[in-house]
Amino acid sequence: MDRRTLLASGLALPFLRPAAARAQSRSHALSLLGDPALPPGFTHFPWVNPDAPKGGEIALTALGSFDSFNGYVLRGTPAVGLTNLYDTLLKNSSDEASTEYCHLAAAIEQPADRMGVTFELHADARFHDGRPVTADDVVWTFNTLRQQGRPFYRAYWADVTEVVAEAPKRVAFRFKSNENRELALILGQMPVLPKHWWEGRDFARPLLEAPLGSGPYQLERFESGRSLTYRRVPDYWAAALPTARGTAISTSCATSTSATRRWRWRPSRPGRSTSAPRTSPRNGRPPTTSPRCSAAW
Repeated sequence: MDRRTLLASGLALPFLRPAAARAQSRSHALSLLGDPALPPGFTHFPWVNPDAPKGGEIALTALGSFDSFNGYVLRGTPAVGLTNLYDTLLKNSSDEASTEYCHLAAAIEQPADRMGVTFELHADARFHDGRPVTADDVVWTFNTLRQQGRPFYRAYWADVTEVVAEAPKRVAFRFKSNENRELALILGQMPVLPKHWWEGRDFARPLLEAPLGSGPYQLERFESGRSLTYRRVPDYWAAALPTARGTAISTSCATSTSATRRWRWRPSRPGRSTSAPRTSPRNGRPPTTSPRCSAAW
């Protein structure tokens, strides 16, 4: 049987499918709902001012307390604002549903059969200590969160069969099936932690030292259980990326914790509020107040 007859009969289709499945599509974004609104090479999100002046201070108050800077495990009570310390592979757009753009990743590749996703990392991506963000960090983060992190991660990533560092800046995830169309976007939301910094530390335990990250802010100082201050990284590696321009503009942010508030109703009187707060400290100390801070994000 010659080649033309073989193709016409359809007998060659099983041999052609693997090659077609291996064909990779390369893009700058992922979307569940059609094409991304922003094209390759976009300069900034349309809802930001890319030239917004940087600086300023803000004071925030959080109810409760904290005893850990590791919010990825069950033990401990994590501090607020920790997501500002870490970059993710992709970054969602606030005015698009189910759409994410390259951030730590410089490019996304997917096979035609959607049985995996590959992220090519930015060459300039680095942690705050100057060490580069590598595929090994992505692999270590994924495996550590699934094995030692909150049970949520094991369920969320259950359809991933393996993750492989194919090159220093290239990491591939392989899937059990292609039924979960959202899985590639879910993996894009993963923060990447520094493998070298966590070596010698117990990831499953609460952490009370400033963690190393790669995001726009780093933890400058803290008083355990009472207050903490984040400061914008002056040489943030992603400051000029379209996914970061105009987003991290304040110099720093301080947050103070307070005791749980209880509210009681009072009849409305002229010149008075209709309700008044009454604090109820749990630890015998009066609640802390928000001091003048070294600013926001």
